[in-house]
Amino acid sequence: MPSAINPMLATAVEQPFDGPDWLFEIKWDGYRAVSFIESGRVRLVSRNQNELTGQYPELHPLPKFIKAKSAILDGEVVALDEHGRSSFSLMQQRTGIRSGGRRTAGRPDVPVIYYAFDLIYVDGYDLRRVSLEERKQVLSQVISPGEFLRYSEHFGQGVGLFEAARKNGLEGILAKRRNSCYEERRTREWLKIKVTQTVDCVVGGYTDPEGSRKHFGSIVLGLFNKKGQLIHVGQAGTGFNQSRLKEVFGSLQALESQTSPFYGSVDARHVHWVKPRLVAEIKFSEWTHETSIGGIKLRAPVFMGLREDKSPNECTFEEQASTAPVPVNAAT
Repeated sequence: MPSAINPMLATAVEQPFDGPDWLFEIKWDGYRAVSFIESGRVRLVSRNQNELTGQYPELHPLPKFIKAKSAILDGEVVALDEHGRSSFSLMQQRTGIRSGGRRTAGRPDVPVIYYAFDLIYVDGYDLRRVSLEERKQVLSQVISPGEFLRYSEHFGQGVGLFEAARKNGLEGILAKRRNSCYEERRTREWLKIKVTQTVDCVVGGYTDPEGSRKHFGSIVLGLFNKKGQLIHVGQAGTGFNQSRLKEVFGSLQALESQTSPFYGSVDARHVHWVKPRLVAEIKFSEWTHETSIGGIKLRAPVFMGLREDKSPNECTFEEQASTAPVPVNAAT
């Protein structure tokens, strides 16, 4: 059985679609986790190969619901709100965030479940070269859904599922080619279509607070271009309550730097630079177009949370694919 798996990643596109060659799934807003089942135990590993098993003790009985001696499942650890919707905010409350280099106290009373959507290996059979449709068929037979384990259903109509996701306040949907093999990289065989646009950005600094606000005003955001240069894409000052401001400020202070991590100018005043180690999930309305006074920027950015399941080097213009125009200084 493989000891490590790099999860297959989807490319972002803007519009939902229908097509006989595609399957469509709900996009769960949680933490991606590959589950290694062996000898009656489970090992949960993040997309960055970080150990997650200890964070979710209620998922330790997962092997009891797997009809196999050994298996590797791909899925998402999610926290559901009172309406049964996956909530990234609740996930952050469950795990806590890092403040000043240390994790703040999480909320173990926030329950999590595991949505399994793919099967990579089972009882001596490596399924990475098997079609997605066949993998999902075997997965549905291998798992016994229960209180902490769910099978992520797929559907035949993308437009209808997207509208249902929109009406129910979900993050979006995924489109996956029926005959796609499991590729351990980002690919266009899997596509993600979000109801609300979000982007994961590197935090490169923060601004001074104004008025009665405490700690900081906004976080300064960037994405990497093809040369590995961090390009400024805007600031996010909304989406914080008082406790979140304090927690994030502790993380920012621990990473303060005398030099800017950005390539080129930054359109912000009174900036304190930080080492580009933090990743923030940002909700926004649209990308602005490049002008003579600066590159593309996020319009109406709102802070959603810090993502420990993503590395800064994953935050690239290329990852945004067709959802973002590529500025001149990002392409060169």
